[in-house]
Amino acid sequence: MKFLNKLIKSLCNPRVWPFLGLGIASQAPVNLIGGTLKYWFSTEGVDLSKIGLFSLVLIPYAVKFLWAPLVDQINLPLSKYLGRKKTWGLVCQLLMIGFLFLLSFSHPAEQIGYIFSLCLGIAFMSATQDIVTDALRIDTLDGDELKQGTTLYLAGCRLGQLAAVAGMILLSAHIAWQYAYQISSLLVVIGFVSFLGIREQKTKKEIISLEEFVIKPLKDMISRSRFGTLCLFVIMYRLCNCMLGPMAYPFYYDIGFTAEQISIVSGTFGVFVTMGGVFLGGLVMMKFKYRPLLFWLGCLEIFTSLAFAWLAWLGPSMSAFFAVILFDNILAGMGGAVWVVYLSNFCCKKFSATQYAFLSAINMVPLSILAGASGWLADKMGWPLFFTFTGWLMIPALWMIHKNWIGLKPNQK
Repeated sequence: MKFLNKLIKSLCNPRVWPFLGLGIASQAPVNLIGGTLKYWFSTEGVDLSKIGLFSLVLIPYAVKFLWAPLVDQINLPLSKYLGRKKTWGLVCQLLMIGFLFLLSFSHPAEQIGYIFSLCLGIAFMSATQDIVTDALRIDTLDGDELKQGTTLYLAGCRLGQLAAVAGMILLSAHIAWQYAYQISSLLVVIGFVSFLGIREQKTKKEIISLEEFVIKPLKDMISRSRFGTLCLFVIMYRLCNCMLGPMAYPFYYDIGFTAEQISIVSGTFGVFVTMGGVFLGGLVMMKFKYRPLLFWLGCLEIFTSLAFAWLAWLGPSMSAFFAVILFDNILAGMGGAVWVVYLSNFCCKKFSATQYAFLSAINMVPLSILAGASGWLADKMGWPLFFTFTGWLMIPALWMIHKNWIGLKPNQK
């Protein structure tokens, strides 16, 4: 009963709810260029190798720590009134809407290079918005507030995914992609209201010293013990999911599922299951420590890959599709909640934007760079062997957890 009262009290806190809307506004653009776009390409006959290479448009997420100090220290017009980080976020949202409208008028079979450039622009703005959101989450929330605010943020991410993936695929079955992308760009507007609902600390004077601006935030992290081990662990733990994820929608289409089936099972059912997993992750974090949670979630990740291999062998069975998505997405929700809060605990409030951007950028290395080869591997291996291979990529990370080689000690072991 004490645990339940504590949970209800946390969720009734008005400071955590704006992050639900920010999750929607944050996740919609990355899904539009990272998932839905690849399904669009598949329907237009673009080959798997080119589809896989489009994972490279997410490179801005891997290097966003390079400009994160700007968000921490530089004022934009209206920063005095709205807050420094909130102003950065609003500017990013306006630019993303413009890029998405331009993308809606493109033709995949004829304008690959142009589309790639637009997607890079969207990714850059989206990555910057994530810098802002993560910094505000760490700056304004503490303790259980941070856990619940992160849980709501990730739930919002799943809602944004629902609209950007399931909604888009369903719309594409009835209207042209051009109109579907124009409608979906309006999702970003939700972030405007959500940003205004956050009370940011008073804007401080800009810092122009290079040491204060860039070096000090990174030095604060690097000087701690086992920092290099932490970076390696972040990459290895995410590698399995980052190799599998970009190929999911091309895989569904390739083995024979229709747009409506993909939209219902993966895009709609899967998103609500993931949201359930996110809230379950928030609950287990209040009862268990990070290390055993990361270990057992990593073990289950291997079985997720094997489940996809089983579906590839079985073919377009709807019952099997539902079972695989149920298992995969509830695990993804739990793992995502635990992982984000785990990384957040390594950041100090003074350098929140820079430090979390640095950690999340390392987190994106497998997806933005190594996952670029996922399409080529799937094409050469075939789906069953490819998914089996991705599962075994988790083994080194599990060994690091077993040996307690997971880097810095967060606030909670």
